[in-house]
Amino acid sequence: MQRLLSVIGAESRQFPLYFAGYSIPANLEDRTMRHKIVDSDVLVIGGGVSGLRAAVAAAEKGQLVTLISKGSCASPEIMGFNAPVMPGDSEELYYEDMGKSGLGINDNRLARTLSRHVMGEVAWLESIGVHFNKDENGNYIAIHTLGTKYPRLIKSGTSSGVTEMNALLKRCNELEIEQYMPVDILGLLKASGKVSGAYGVDNKDRVLFFRAKAVVLAMGGCGAIQSFSTYPKALIGDGYAMAYEAGATLVDMEFQQFEPCCFVYPEAIEGKVIATTLLRHGAELLNGEGKEFMADYGLTRENAQKGSLARAMETEVRAGRGTPHGGIYYNMTMMDHDMLYKDHAIFTKPAVEVGMDLNREMPEMMPASHTNLGGVIIDCQGRTEVAGLFACGEVTGGLHGANRLGGCAGAETVVFGRLAGESAADYAVSAQLEPAGLFAAECGSVLTELEALSARGGDKNLSDIRRVLGQKLHEEMGVLRSGESIARAAQVVGALRDELAEVSTDGLKDAAEYIHCRNMLLLAEMQVKASNTRTESRGVFYRADYPETDEKNWNKNILIRKNGEKMELSIRDAVISAE
Repeated sequence: MQRLLSVIGAESRQFPLYFAGYSIPANLEDRTMRHKIVDSDVLVIGGGVSGLRAAVAAAEKGQLVTLISKGSCASPEIMGFNAPVMPGDSEELYYEDMGKSGLGINDNRLARTLSRHVMGEVAWLESIGVHFNKDENGNYIAIHTLGTKYPRLIKSGTSSGVTEMNALLKRCNELEIEQYMPVDILGLLKASGKVSGAYGVDNKDRVLFFRAKAVVLAMGGCGAIQSFSTYPKALIGDGYAMAYEAGATLVDMEFQQFEPCCFVYPEAIEGKVIATTLLRHGAELLNGEGKEFMADYGLTRENAQKGSLARAMETEVRAGRGTPHGGIYYNMTMMDHDMLYKDHAIFTKPAVEVGMDLNREMPEMMPASHTNLGGVIIDCQGRTEVAGLFACGEVTGGLHGANRLGGCAGAETVVFGRLAGESAADYAVSAQLEPAGLFAAECGSVLTELEALSARGGDKNLSDIRRVLGQKLHEEMGVLRSGESIARAAQVVGALRDELAEVSTDGLKDAAEYIHCRNMLLLAEMQVKASNTRTESRGVFYRADYPETDEKNWNKNILIRKNGEKMELSIRDAVISAE
């Protein structure tokens, strides 16, 4: 079925324009900034595994789906995902491990949903051509990750993320899902109390407006807001900011997970990850003196989590026991060659590319900004509290609580991607597109703002703001925080916000970068305020001035929402019901 697209741009302004039976208002038609309007039932923003899974789920329910991708996501780095596939394992044990990992503050309703649906997603992915690794008897080959009772991490080849994306893209094409890539989405559109679409810019310097009955937000995380990160530079948390501005509530924004073992040397592969799962198979972490130190922090290969490992590594380096380049040695010289270079090829490939032999040499590693455990609050069907807005993947919060088990992020993308896509499709059946005249008026307002942002006079530079913010957040809001470091971060955010008001811009790309910087500062403010509010240490969140976990007073979540023009924080008891 061919999609009917309303196109408004420089190449079409000489013709009378009509939009769903309405004339386009002249003030929009006469704009000099080139633009285009696209209609759909369900709009999915994000081209990673969660977005692709949501798009397929919505299309399989008969809805017209438009998929937007920026062209950059973290999904290719997904090694595999957790599923209870081994003898003796079960949905219940999977759920229990997530609860223990979350340290009392994860939303157990979401954890129960994940444990119930993950095996169904394994079967569905296999039905569309994803072949998980199995032995000669047809049994799944699962890897034992930190914090789990049973081996659960199943893979497809060496990179499940890439394999899943390819299979899902093929299914998108079979379903004739309209795809726009690359498009840099800059904001959601909202009218009459519900989300009515989104807008962004493409690589042809056009502004694209997407009108939809339902929108699924699947824009990923915010790891790259810090200067030392495992994430692509484009993942700076725009989705959180857009949801906040649309009226959604966010939770647990202080909980930024740091991947412990990331290259600091060689510099050519700085920030690349080697999985901590190798510690389960004999690998060692050594300080600059060549000493194993995990036991000094009460850690074993069985009880260590990413947060506790990251803190131990950071503490060793700060104590002067680091390696020549300020890191920790990851000793894998005793490891089986095939385990390193075949089973974990997605992680060891960067070392191969720079000529490092991990069976002979020890790389220097340090924790880098990775998964954000907080995000938009959803229910078990991926619905937010804002009508017309659904969310899935890392942009959501509450599932993991204070710590995420390795392999659960990959499971989350497919389970909640499907649920959000199906829920959005069900909502779209009875919803109506925003009336054309009202939508065109919204588009006109956006174009006015973009025109203003693209021609600002000032003496400040956007790239300097992004660089300074990333460096200062890495220094002050890293693995080890304190009241003093949080206060310093708050001062930097305030100063940079003042500088943003004085930047010089020239053109649509600068306007887009201005909005990204504004979003980054908003996200940084969320993290700073939530970190200052939580006066304890728990999971991946550590404050040196409050080093203990306060079970009596802090089995709670911090919520953030917009109230007028102010950021409002509140505290709730953790959601403990699993039903």
